[in-house]
Amino acid sequence: MSDFIVPTKFQAVLSATKMCAGLNDTGTEYGAPSSAMKSGGVIRRLAEIKESDALQRGDTTTAELCSQFLKVCDVNWSSEVSSVAIRNLSQRKRKGVLYLPLTEDVVQLNNFLVAEANKLCDVAEGSADAYFGLTQVVLAKLILFNRKRQGEVSKIKVEDYQKKGKSDNTVAALALNEFEQALLRTLERMEIKGKKERTVAVLLTEEVVTWIDKLLQARNSFVPIDNSYLFATASERSYFRGSDVLRKFAVQCNAKRPASLTSTNLRKSVACMAQVLSLKEHEMESLASFMGHDIRVHTQFYRLPLDVVQVARVAKIFLAAEQGRISEYAGKQLSDISIDDKEQVAEVEACSGEDSDMTDSDETPAEPIPEIATSSGQDLVCRATKRRRMSTRRQWTEAEKQAVRSYFSSFIIERKLPGKHSIEKFLKERNIDRKWTNVKDHIRNQYLD
Repeated sequence: MSDFIVPTKFQAVLSATKMCAGLNDTGTEYGAPSSAMKSGGVIRRLAEIKESDALQRGDTTTAELCSQFLKVCDVNWSSEVSSVAIRNLSQRKRKGVLYLPLTEDVVQLNNFLVAEANKLCDVAEGSADAYFGLTQVVLAKLILFNRKRQGEVSKIKVEDYQKKGKSDNTVAALALNEFEQALLRTLERMEIKGKKERTVAVLLTEEVVTWIDKLLQARNSFVPIDNSYLFATASERSYFRGSDVLRKFAVQCNAKRPASLTSTNLRKSVACMAQVLSLKEHEMESLASFMGHDIRVHTQFYRLPLDVVQVARVAKIFLAAEQGRISEYAGKQLSDISIDDKEQVAEVEACSGEDSDMTDSDETPAEPIPEIATSSGQDLVCRATKRRRMSTRRQWTEAEKQAVRSYFSSFIIERKLPGKHSIEKFLKERNIDRKWTNVKDHIRNQYLD
């Protein structure tokens, strides 16, 4: 490569880069745009290394050629390579579909890990296969429960675990409710090294502590003494990779979408649910801190632009503006804004030949308009109008809205409507006096339309 780091060979380097990144014949799209982006940094770094070596040898001629090569890169690389690659990456991101983990898959994976751990725990002391199998199961369970980056959990040291403990701040505990105080007495906490040397917390349930203690008891029989990693392999200074074990167990548990059960997707899923739950700013900061990044990264990158939030909440601003009523909602949060339900609304729908499932409880039946033949002699078309009667509805309280958001958050995220049985169970548990159809319409209108 050193022979090509001269200004006269720049075009050859450029052609090789485009070929490696899979540029098409028209020069408008890369097969691997990220490779095209990364290659620029690699080539510049190589030129800097060559220049540094030449200067140390006193070879000013070679150093000058490297400097000129870098100047040519600065002038031409962006227009020749980066601009197309950036455009391709933006298009792919906009067109791409991200499948977050299904709630049922997460539950299924968790149940599978618990069953496997309990099964292996009894034989881990006498079998290497059982011991390392239990090691992998506990690693996957920690990632799943804490929604941590797989690399952070994989590299936990034994000494990190030995410093774990329960919270003993009794003064702060007085401000918590009974359930939160019970969690303080049950969960243990340890601190590990996270991304960019941050210190991040990991929570340990009682069953996980039991499993890890079992691993530590039998550790000397299977793990070299020089290996300091908690989830160690049989080699020195080696550990199991969290991404590998998650991928393996996602398939073994027969999940519907095993490819979506990655540590990154699990973290994004939590951030999306936090949007639906409408956490306060300080609660969001606490969540971001636990996830191992600051609030800016959390809001800009991990919290995906949920269409649920954009359609169901942000759109209310434009509806209010369209009606000239923005001033009525001064000082209110988006979740508090409710467009008046008592106004008359006319909707026009194309007749599809099927009954619509979008009928509201306060709407009158559709009145058909006589069929009309088009002037061009095409098939007959029909149109239907729906009128909403003038009526006074019982407004949804903020407590009821919050209860619906919390209970049906998984349905909202997956853009599904809950069934009658689920809604009736919710109404009974939360002691809410409403018809199950009202709840279904509320979820559809507020979050899914």
